[in-house]
Amino acid sequence: MQVDPDQNAELTAIQQVIGRNILLPLFEKSAQAIIVLNAADLRIVAANRRARLHLLSSMRILQRLTLMEAVTHLPTDRLARFLRLFAGIRRRSIRARIKTQSDPPRYYDVDIVRMPGHEPSIVLQMQDITETLSALKLADAAEARLLTAIDALSDGFVLFDADDKLVICNDTYRMFYPESAAVIRPGATFEEILRHGLARGQYSDGIGREDEWLRHRLDQHRRMTGAIEQKLANGRWLRIVERMTSDGGRVGLRVDVTTLKEQQHALRRMATTDELTGLRNRRNLLEDIAMMSDELARDEGVVVFHLDLDRFKAVNDVYGHEAGDHVLKHCAAMLESAVTPPDFAARVGGDEFIVVRRMTQDRDEIAIFAGQLICRMMAPIGYAGQFMHIGASIGIAMLELNAGMGTRGTVLTAADLALYEAKKIGGIAIFFEKQMREHVLSSNALARELQVALDRNEFEAYFQPQADALTQNCIGFEALLRWNHPRRDVLNAGQFLDVAQRAGLTDALDTLMMDEACLGLQWLANQGLCAVSVSINMSTAQLSDPRLLQRLESALEKHGVARHLLRIELLESTLLDERTSHFLANVKAMVEAGFVVELDDFGTGHAAIAALRKFRVSQIKIDRSFVRHIDTDEELQKLTGAIIGLANSLNISVLAEGVETLPEQEWLLRKGCRLAQGWLYGKAMPIAEISDFLKKFPAVSQPLINVSPKSILGVN
Repeated sequence: MQVDPDQNAELTAIQQVIGRNILLPLFEKSAQAIIVLNAADLRIVAANRRARLHLLSSMRILQRLTLMEAVTHLPTDRLARFLRLFAGIRRRSIRARIKTQSDPPRYYDVDIVRMPGHEPSIVLQMQDITETLSALKLADAAEARLLTAIDALSDGFVLFDADDKLVICNDTYRMFYPESAAVIRPGATFEEILRHGLARGQYSDGIGREDEWLRHRLDQHRRMTGAIEQKLANGRWLRIVERMTSDGGRVGLRVDVTTLKEQQHALRRMATTDELTGLRNRRNLLEDIAMMSDELARDEGVVVFHLDLDRFKAVNDVYGHEAGDHVLKHCAAMLESAVTPPDFAARVGGDEFIVVRRMTQDRDEIAIFAGQLICRMMAPIGYAGQFMHIGASIGIAMLELNAGMGTRGTVLTAADLALYEAKKIGGIAIFFEKQMREHVLSSNALARELQVALDRNEFEAYFQPQADALTQNCIGFEALLRWNHPRRDVLNAGQFLDVAQRAGLTDALDTLMMDEACLGLQWLANQGLCAVSVSINMSTAQLSDPRLLQRLESALEKHGVARHLLRIELLESTLLDERTSHFLANVKAMVEAGFVVELDDFGTGHAAIAALRKFRVSQIKIDRSFVRHIDTDEELQKLTGAIIGLANSLNISVLAEGVETLPEQEWLLRKGCRLAQGWLYGKAMPIAEISDFLKKFPAVSQPLINVSPKSILGVN
């Protein structure tokens, strides 16, 4: 008998596969569910891992079941008839699609293979195609919607294939290019469409340079470097956006931006104009200044005047924001009338303006003009039958002929730095000087050091004693913040508080100071000095904090000290601050809670005496400028004597600051001021040195000053 070589080879290969244990891993690891059935009774012989997961059964259980018993979610009767019918026909395999009776139903493609042999078998290979069918359905629906959407687009839509031939476009695309409409059909290349329109003058910027325009436009089309704008001969502007498709084609949109183009000029003007005043705004200001410097005569320079209105916030607070807007418009008109083109005025902030002029570099002439601006700003401004009075501070910086770009870039900053110095005094004009920039750089460096110092806990409280001059006893201390700088030795608060305020660190320093003062009171109490007070200065920023009372009480509770011993000192200038109404409630709450409020540096803020009663002040501290040399200065004697007499008549205690000599102290005692603070008694000292000081000036209970009963009772 002759053996077929091909069949022999196939049998050998199968034997090799079986012998090398290859079929079993393929069966078990297959991504399809495979079930082997006995052809006679459709009982399950084997099921791979994927099938067992679908059927949620082990092989031991499945081998006891028929296929219909194992897969109850299929139409079992029909399936059984189908498989028995298949077992009896001659076909070796067949494919069927089965829908389950589950909710929602699932779909499977099933390859059924009959395996002849001593025990005929049927092998089922099942692939879940539910997601595939769903995706195809969604794709068909999406394609239908896409075609509908393309036709409904208000923008022109076009699709070219990889050979740059038109596949599809909508009617809007054809409408945008009426001269090319005849050739805009599937199969036409993009270049053919361009040439047709170009020959008929469709592209206004291509007329007269057609070949160059065509090369450039085709290059844009091929590179697709982003949106481009195209002007047509009919006046229409189109924005063209194209992207490459995954198959190498190009899809594009044509958006009509004609109306937008017509509005751009107006928008540019609005973008560079302040809406309220009509002046130009900060935008492009530096470029305009640089342009002016390019057109200077030999003896000219560009001068920048940076103005900030004085007392403007008070106008808003007292008269309302409509009055504030009226003031801004009035000032803008005044400044605009003070210059002639090409000089100009601009509004660059809430109440900040800039005037830019080409002038000679004569400082006297520049200063005269700045003075004129200040005089204009000081003139009364009428509103609603009333007159408002403001003023202005000015910083001046000059840009000289042929100034380099570095100088141009800093002229506005220079004017701003000069303005900062001018605002410290108010109502004056100051020229920028180089040391101002150096001061700012130094301040910035100090601000960074301050942050590090807070992290390293380099701050501590020093305590300056307060004494009863009549009995030579210590009655209390004023706590003053000191910075133990690693390189600059001990710095007092005046050397870093301004920098801390600009750096936003005052809140952290205020919290630290409260804690240090309470720690000092705790130390005094531990020494048996339970009646010695400690005073701390309270800034307007602290007084504006709605959490102030809570923070004070937390500090007291932490160290277990009585609240009437922690004295709160307010600067007299606080009474004139624009935010007085904001923190008046805080002062009232502190007094009602039992804290003693004192008024520091009295006589320097020009506050009304009547305001003392409004703040329920218990004690005033006469500023050192009213004490120094008072024993020989008759004018000071009159002023200070009047203050002491008035305070005594109001039952308000008086403490003199800056007492340095015995003659000064003796004069104050004769006038009835027995409480003093100054170098005559001692400088501010760390807490460790207080014990030695108290040996010379022993501490006793303070004279009873005008405090509320709740204050005397203390915390509880």
